[in-house]
Amino acid sequence: MQTDLEEAKAQEVVKFQNSLEEMKNKIEEANALIIKEREAAKKAIDDAPPVIKETQVLVEDTKKIDSLTEEVENLKVRSSI
Repeated sequence: MQTDLEEAKAQEVVKFQNSLEEMKNKIEEANALIIKEREAAKKAIDDAPPVIKETQVLVEDTKKIDSLTEEVENLKVRSSI
């Protein structure tokens, strides 16, 4: 009976060692995948075009713009005659 107990313990130890080895392999695979993804992300960032932000330009002198627009329209009319 003592040897049966020792054999069962030995089998449990082997089972746990195999489980531990599987977990280590999965962790190594996950780490390798993370490294690949990080490298791909860095490459994508390096290859991406720069971001161009549009800024709103406030026009303060609308009278001048209206005057120039009117003048352009008048010149168009004159040039078509």
